Amino acid sequence: MNITSLADNVFLVELPAKLKDPDEKPIVEATVPKGAGKKGSLILNFNNVQLITGLGAYVFVKLGVLAAYRSQRLLAFGVSDHYRDVLRLTGLDHVIQVYNNRAEAFAEAGITAVNQPPAEAPRNPSMDLNHWANPVDKLNVPEMPSKAINRNVQGRRPVGPVDGFGRLWQKTYRLTIDKPGLTVKDVVLTLRQNLPAFQPPYNRFYPSKAGIVRGEIIAIDSSTPGGPVSTGVLVAYSDDVCFTLMTPQGHPESGWVTFSAVESDGKIVAQITGLARANDFIYEAAFRTVGSKLQVKIWTHVLTSLAAYLGVPPEITVEPECVDKHVRWSQLGNVWYNAQIRTIFYLPFRRPGKAENQDKNDARQK
Repeated sequence: MNITSLADNVFLVELPAKLKDPDEKPIVEATVPKGAGKKGSLILNFNNVQLITGLGAYVFVKLGVLAAYRSQRLLAFGVSDHYRDVLRLTGLDHVIQVYNNRAEAFAEAGITAVNQPPAEAPRNPSMDLNHWANPVDKLNVPEMPSKAINRNVQGRRPVGPVDGFGRLWQKTYRLTIDKPGLTVKDVVLTLRQNLPAFQPPYNRFYPSKAGIVRGEIIAIDSSTPGGPVSTGVLVAYSDDVCFTLMTPQGHPESGWVTFSAVESDGKIVAQITGLARANDFIYEAAFRTVGSKLQVKIWTHVLTSLAAYLGVPPEITVEPECVDKHVRWSQLGNVWYNAQIRTIFYLPFRRPGKAENQDKNDARQK
């Protein structure tokens, strides 16, 4: 990745062909303004980009937060139609201003044509065309398992870390796996196929019939200290070694959680990486009291279950990082979609489905 200083607080960032790591620090450290208080821009060149994974997209969220602290804007050029769709799906189009070419982006940053490099080379085809879900304005829930309450997802807009109310956290949970013959793909496949079974009993996952693949919905019914929550997630990204779930409006969080695995020092490290804000001020208050601890228990339980399934010790670490300590009062209205409030009001009037009636009949027979 090449980074060129074009002015005191204007930098050109030549993005690499593959963005697979959520670490924004190399860009942040190389784009420190030379003059305090000067407004500036980070100009992102997408021309060489061929792959952005669910984890790779994290960089742009965190870069947007930190650039804002420095009075820097994120501008971009060379963005293909495919990556424009990815930016729209993830909400990153609210953070990154996309221009049709280098000249337009440079002009917006106040850089004259004299300082501009040569024209862009022909673009290489994207490697992730079949990994990202299509952008949608409203989620359309397919047929779901009858046991799922299945509320607060249909017709909702998918939202990410740029949309929520509360402080922005990145939390990374890691399980070190030392088992000869096991591959990274094996670990991610095991997580994908067993994610509902690996959940604690108070957090129930119900994937659609197609399974955990891009564009599909997972219904979620949770029991929390504040009451039940019926919601779900969209599978925003999926490949052999990584898949990312994205929340809808009203979910306790606004953000993403990515399941992945990497090789390190001859071992495999399974990872669950969340990047999210509380969706509204009620959820934020809950997360600051008990919600955050409950979340840690959930994902630690998932990795503990994975360790038991694979027959390895549960050597799990948790790494929390507060990316943005500020709340976003502009998102105060998110509370209208609060899934917990709507679930609590809905359940007393719910007619039991076939699965629930069958469960009651089975219990009577026993």
